[in-house]
Amino acid sequence: MRALIEYFIRLAVLKRGPQDLPSSPELFALLAVLNVLIGTANGTALFGNAGAALGANVLDLGLTLIMLLVLLQFRGHVARWLQTATAFLGLGVLAGCLMLFVRGPATSLGITELAMLIDFVLAIWLHVALGGVLRHALGIPLLAGVVIVLSYTIMAFNLIARVFPPAIGT
Repeated sequence: MRALIEYFIRLAVLKRGPQDLPSSPELFALLAVLNVLIGTANGTALFGNAGAALGANVLDLGLTLIMLLVLLQFRGHVARWLQTATAFLGLGVLAGCLMLFVRGPATSLGITELAMLIDFVLAIWLHVALGGVLRHALGIPLLAGVVIVLSYTIMAFNLIARVFPPAIGT
C-alpha cells in the first residue's frame, strides 16, 4: 500500500507516468469507488446534498472514462486505457483527500477563504498532474495534456451542472 501511495505522489509531481502502474482491474475498481465517495464528500456543499453530489460524481466518472477511451482510440493506444484511467482516478483520490483534509479544519477555524485558496491551488496542480498522465499516455507535450484536461473540465462541469445544478449561489 505504501508503494502505491508513493507512486501516486510521484505521479502527482510529474516524476512517474501511467505506464509504471500495474494493469489491475481490482485497483481500478477500488480507486473508482474511492474517487466517487471522496468526490461526493467534497461536492455535497456545492450540489446541496449528498445524493446530487453522488450523482454528479458518478456522471463525471463516466464522462472521464469515455473521454480517455476516445482520446486513446484516436491516438491508437487503447491498450493503455486501464493504466491511464487508474492513474486519473488515483490522482483524483489524492487531491480529494487533500481537499478534505484542509477544508474541515479550515472551516472549523473560520478561515474558509484560506481553504478556498488551497482548493484552487490543488485544482491547478491536479490539472497539471492529469495533463502529465495524458502526456505519457498519448505521447503529446505536457501543455497539450493540460489544455485537454482543462477543456474537458469546462465541458464536463457544464454538462454535469445541467443535470445536477449547483446549489451555491441559487
